[in-house]
Amino acid sequence: MGKSVLVLEGGAMRSLFTSGVLDALMDNHINIDCTVGVSAGALVGCNYVSNQKGRTAKININYCKDKKYIGIKAIKNNKGLVGFDYLFSGKIAKDNPFDEREFLDSDKRFVTGVTNCITGKTEYYDKNKKNTYKLLQASSSMPLVSKVVDINGKPYLDGAIDCNVPIDWALEQGYEKIVVVLTRDKDYRKKPLSNRIKRMYNMVYKKYPNLLKTMYSRPNKYNEIYNKIERLENEEKIFVFRPRKKVDISRLERNKDKLKELYEEGTEEAKNRLQDLKDYLSS
Repeated sequence: MGKSVLVLEGGAMRSLFTSGVLDALMDNHINIDCTVGVSAGALVGCNYVSNQKGRTAKININYCKDKKYIGIKAIKNNKGLVGFDYLFSGKIAKDNPFDEREFLDSDKRFVTGVTNCITGKTEYYDKNKKNTYKLLQASSSMPLVSKVVDINGKPYLDGAIDCNVPIDWALEQGYEKIVVVLTRDKDYRKKPLSNRIKRMYNMVYKKYPNLLKTMYSRPNKYNEIYNKIERLENEEKIFVFRPRKKVDISRLERNKDKLKELYEEGTEEAKNRLQDLKDYLSS
């Protein structure tokens, strides 16, 4: 096992920041041994492992207004607001092919976090040819707007439900150098769930009681993880990239200018701190 790991938060369209960071790393030949991502972090991270600079940003910026990708037309084939068929095997995939061979053959380890609806806990899976797209779909299937994904007879949803940033996984695996990419600013913390959201969760997922428990406790756990990351960063045990200002972008943002701006912010942040990152990785 290598000594360095990239830990990628989700955040749907906020992951344009992550895309900018990773593209800058690819531009400067920064090769991290392992990438672990949840939700949109997994969708971005797979393109880092396949060495396809710009692919994530191109897809999300060019197709953000396409209703077959995000919107009412995606419901017909996907029973949700995100068109995973359009992304993985439709027009987007044909116009922006994913280099699956490079992804699978790469020496870089890639791990996807998904939430098991039965247990309510995160499970982590290494890249494999059989379930590449299913795992990516499950990990990024947001509650209430996406259907549950079946993998080997088990139901899965968004990997960020139980763990928004898989920092504990990276620590437990024994990686010496941990590079975290967040999609929220330093001051952000989640507010408690509203009663309305709780009622919606209960109505849709009532047959998954452990999942509901995880969903109800998510804000507290999310904030605990953010606090832990800040502490580890202050102790210089990890290296963190995050937006410097509040991210004013919705999960399914369709404003191309906002998405471009966030992508460019991620690129600039990585470029400006490139030497600091090199020093951290080599220390």
